[in-house]
Amino acid sequence: MRWISRLLHRRPKPTPQRSDTPGQREAESALARAQEARREVEAHRPTVNRIAARLARERERNHFAEMFRSALEGGRH
Repeated sequence: MRWISRLLHRRPKPTPQRSDTPGQREAESALARAQEARREVEAHRPTVNRIAARLARERERNHFAEMFRSALEGGRH
């Protein structure tokens, strides 16, 4: 009966630690840089969206002005 108890309470073997090779360190460093770059980009997202919206409005306004100018000059757009 004791062997059943041991089977039920047997703890799994700990997973082996990954080796700290130069390649692993470089990969972890690259991952950390990528994560930091992503956080930085996400922090600037509202500013970028605001500027993009302003540029879209300017482009639309310029397009309207060009159509108006073309109509006054008798050209076709």
